[in-house]
Amino acid sequence: MINTILWDFNGTVMDDMGASAGAVNAMLRKRNLPLISEEWYTLNLIMPLEAFYASVGFDMEKERIEVVSEEFQQECKNFPRPVFPEVLAALEQFQKAGYRQLLFSSLHHDLLTAQAKERGIADYFEGIVGRQDRSLGGKEAAVSKYLEEHGIAPQEVLVVGDLTTDAAMARYVGSPCALICKGHQHREILEKTDAYVLNNAAEIAALLEELK
Repeated sequence: MINTILWDFNGTVMDDMGASAGAVNAMLRKRNLPLISEEWYTLNLIMPLEAFYASVGFDMEKERIEVVSEEFQQECKNFPRPVFPEVLAALEQFQKAGYRQLLFSSLHHDLLTAQAKERGIADYFEGIVGRQDRSLGGKEAAVSKYLEEHGIAPQEVLVVGDLTTDAAMARYVGSPCALICKGHQHREILEKTDAYVLNNAAEIAALLEELK
């Protein structure tokens, strides 16, 4: 039975796909490269990020991914990035229902915590976990370590994300996964995974009932 909801941040809790595509276009303009559409972005976003930036024309033999990622974060600040309204409602609903809620991200821990506080949602989460260094690796090891240290059984955790990498992470730790198709990857990409694909966070409650 699910008692813990592990939320991804970008594209899942925070509505920032448009901001991300806009930030990438701002970076492309600086380099006199062709711009992309939001739909192209959701259909072609790939990991690792070096591969994505190379796919839109960046010369990643000359550019450092850490510097490019910092430029991306700065450009994102020029766009609104609110919490999805249905996510805010779900956070409140699940808190009242007694679910443990966790927030995990590949963002640096300090930035993740600051952005959660700025949006008034930090108090919904028992744990907020981001990167502790400048690496851009996946979340598998961090999630496994957190669950083990806090005595949380993976099969009792629902991972909620918006990327195929979130589904892969959930598979790695042994948890069911729900992917919301309002984030950074198109529904047709998400449906190729073994995760539940939802229209929005309002559908999570029904899924939790189904998983009982």
